Amino acid sequence: MRRVAWNRTALPAVLAAALAAMVGCSSTGSGGNTAAAPKDAGPYKFKVMFDYNVDPKGMSLSDNEYIKFLKEKTGVEVVLDSPGTAGYVDKLNVLMASGSYPDAFAVGDRDLVMKYAKDDLLADLSPYINDTAKYPNLKKVMPPDAWLPVTEKGKVFAIPYSRPDGLSQVVYINKEWLDKLKLPIPKTIDDFYNVMKAFTTDDPDGNGKNDTFGLLTNNTVDNGARAFKAAFNAEAYSIRDGKVTPSEITPEYKEFLRFMNKLVNEKILDPEFPTITTPIFQQKFKTLKYGIISGFWHYPSGLEIPKEVMSKYIAVPAPLQLDGQASSFVYPSLNRHYVAIPKTTKNIDQLMKFMDWAVSPEGMKYSFIGVPDFNYKEAGGKIELTANQLAPIHWAFSLVRTGQLTEDVKKYIGVVYPKEAVDNLEMATKIGKADVLRAALPFYPELTGFNLAKISSEYTTKAILGNADVDKTWDDYVSRYKSAGGDKAIEFWTNWYNTEGKNVVKP
Repeated sequence: MRRVAWNRTALPAVLAAALAAMVGCSSTGSGGNTAAAPKDAGPYKFKVMFDYNVDPKGMSLSDNEYIKFLKEKTGVEVVLDSPGTAGYVDKLNVLMASGSYPDAFAVGDRDLVMKYAKDDLLADLSPYINDTAKYPNLKKVMPPDAWLPVTEKGKVFAIPYSRPDGLSQVVYINKEWLDKLKLPIPKTIDDFYNVMKAFTTDDPDGNGKNDTFGLLTNNTVDNGARAFKAAFNAEAYSIRDGKVTPSEITPEYKEFLRFMNKLVNEKILDPEFPTITTPIFQQKFKTLKYGIISGFWHYPSGLEIPKEVMSKYIAVPAPLQLDGQASSFVYPSLNRHYVAIPKTTKNIDQLMKFMDWAVSPEGMKYSFIGVPDFNYKEAGGKIELTANQLAPIHWAFSLVRTGQLTEDVKKYIGVVYPKEAVDNLEMATKIGKADVLRAALPFYPELTGFNLAKISSEYTTKAILGNADVDKTWDDYVSRYKSAGGDKAIEFWTNWYNTEGKNVVKP
């Protein structure tokens, strides 16, 4: 999970973080896992552990309006424990190994969830999820694909925090530069290349200097270059010759690398990209020296990129694929986090009721805009925020979200985000899709020691920079990938697909 720096005075920032949020430690309730205590037993307390460094800005984590509201609505009190991102997994591993289990915890790494599940430490939540009489919302509103990463042989080992904005990226292009150079909005890969070339060579900012770039990307090539990964259809796992095949070793990925290297050779792409982290990416983008990036739908809000910068850009879809079909940004999962519950937790049914309420219409409304008549007032269907801005921790108490981008959710987002941002979110949803095959692949402990992602990322950087000639080194790269564990991974995945996966993922 990434570290979030909170600012109490920035309500949109809260919701932006909330759209990417989480949770996560020992129940003080009594009774068995399914026996509900009498109503006069008082609220059920659950200590929940998560790895965000949340600055409460003076607000009590144990006594505030959000706790009171949720306790009144659900009879559950969530006691947050945030030990901080640094060493979080190590601390969690120590607790799980010692038997000092939290009531629930959140992690972004589904492999860690499934490792605990294979060690028989986690509760199977499927009986609760499938009991739609007692828990009517979770199964109904959570996207079916969201469960796949934490499901094995029908058992579900965590509740996904599935983001309504999980399909999050659009392409941004400098409209002022287009207009100055009298260029149309690009559509094909060739169109984008020609526009980026002009942005690089034709002095679009009019300062008489050769100091602009057509494209900006970051060290993971997830911003900017990703538009062309989508255009070359080089993002999704697929079935090739009857085998589950990662995108990083496909011919399409090779063509993507060749194209990106061309951009470096022609100085269209900033060659410093291997050192460009997210903060550096944003700082560079703010200089207005870059014509095209891909980035989050909420950039027009001014939270991360100043509005005076974003006012010069418009959002457009990714370039069309070579066959003329629309491109899609492909996401390994739309889940930002997972909330798992150890088997030893008492009153699991009450905690599950709480999370079921959290994804109900009422719960989702709270998750986005807070407590009625405290954070907002509503009259005649119109919502107006009060002077009591949402505290940066309010959403953490509800633990989960559903990935549904309903009209109501868009309305809540629109309370604090400008219309351009909401429009971008709708575009991102239309041009994005989940990689269902990748999401459904089961966890194999034997594969955790392989460094396949490292091998792929290192080669990607070298190939784009030209330090590895793609045409001469591609076969060696693929052989290295396979011999380092890729063949074993593909064998595991393909065996699963042939025996079980076809019933989960349709070819």
